Amino acid sequence: MKVFAKKNIIKLLAIIFCIAFFLTGCATVSNVTDKNGKKIYFDDVEYFEGHIAVVGDYLYYGNGYTSSSDEGFNYNDATSSGYLARLNISNQLKYDYTEDEDGYYNPSPAGIEQVNDEKLIGYQNQYMFALGEYLYFTSANTHKTSSLENDYSQVSLFRVKFNGDKFKEIDTFRYDENSVITVQKGSDGNYYYIIYSPTSSEENPTYNLYSIRIGDKIGDTVTLAEEVKSVAVCDENSTVKNVVYTVDSERTEYATDAVKAVDFATGEVSDYGDNNDVVGSTTTMLGRVGDVVVYNYSSQIVPQGVFYKDISTGDKHFSGTTKFYTSNSTISDIQTIGDGYMFISDVSSSVMYKSTLDTTVDAQTLLRSADYSDILFVDGDWLYYSNDTTISRINVRDKKQETLATMTSLISGQCGYDGNYIYFYAQIEQETNDSDSSEGDDGSTETTTDSKYYMHRVDKEGNVQLLANADKIKKAE
Repeated sequence: MKVFAKKNIIKLLAIIFCIAFFLTGCATVSNVTDKNGKKIYFDDVEYFEGHIAVVGDYLYYGNGYTSSSDEGFNYNDATSSGYLARLNISNQLKYDYTEDEDGYYNPSPAGIEQVNDEKLIGYQNQYMFALGEYLYFTSANTHKTSSLENDYSQVSLFRVKFNGDKFKEIDTFRYDENSVITVQKGSDGNYYYIIYSPTSSEENPTYNLYSIRIGDKIGDTVTLAEEVKSVAVCDENSTVKNVVYTVDSERTEYATDAVKAVDFATGEVSDYGDNNDVVGSTTTMLGRVGDVVVYNYSSQIVPQGVFYKDISTGDKHFSGTTKFYTSNSTISDIQTIGDGYMFISDVSSSVMYKSTLDTTVDAQTLLRSADYSDILFVDGDWLYYSNDTTISRINVRDKKQETLATMTSLISGQCGYDGNYIYFYAQIEQETNDSDSSEGDDGSTETTTDSKYYMHRVDKEGNVQLLANADKIKKAE
């Protein structure tokens, strides 16, 4: 009887272990520790422009890149190269270009580790950061629709410990060109995902605003507001920790936009304008830096224009009082840079720089539409930008421009930044002697590429390195 009971206890423990293993996963790599041997733990969010995270001596990143909107996209094929990887970057990277018997060599640095191979990390909607002892990231949704079809346009939120343990899906949301996924500290000191998401895949969907508390424990998904028309989310420099947004006013005599705000930590909603909205007015949130909210406004009295309001001071009316930009066109991608602000004019697509909020000082053109494809990030006085072949930067004070990386093909607009290196996806390049040159110039070269896109980095002196575990390359001749 005792033997029978002992065997059953062992079986029960084995079953419990298997269930726990299935639900939480198992560590795939070693723990990350500090110089004192303690596990790394971040009290605050560590964000590096969305495509990488630096944790202790390790760089976490998507090994390769595939757009989930590409024709013929296959999720499993994409994860075979676009998995979550890490690399120790505390010392100089080591490469071994020894050829094999067929003349191929491995162009990748030594020491790359695979942290998670289940989810696609390198893709167009990646949003990655570190908090606590977890890495948070997005991936294309793999849940099938009711008709058993794939809908990769949706975005799923995940987290995993730095050692690959306790992999968990948080939630999934619809995603389009108007969507917002960000993380911000709330009025209660906790961090929250803030999601602005369409409610359907229709051509003109309505949008809802959600929040999810994150940290040592994950909270429920909370609906903050429904049928939202535009949003301005606080950032790390905001003293007022809320989301300002617009909805249709309850006034029925004329269509009017009402401005409201919600504290995403408490869910408390407040009205701007005390519901005395100007009859027939239209208000659209365009962006926010700190407590300065930039918005588009027009009414029967005020012609359409771009205005701003500091919500930490003054009255509660968004009524087109203080101009931000003299042009009546709408603007986007508003960020602080230097002593002022940069933004993109939606009419000309030019990048503009406004040195002060002073209404007597207008914005000046920094880059024209032909000069760039995507804005990457700002750092001090420098604006970093890219196109399909280059990564460059421009100084807003003296207009000095520098090209840091030139590649045959790179993924514009997707990057990471740790203060020293810009991380980006590009095809692997290899210079070869052009032995067929009619001029007989042995010094001339041509460039060949691998068709896949892998993670690279470039420093501010223009030195480019491959960071990914890539396919072998034929030795140049």
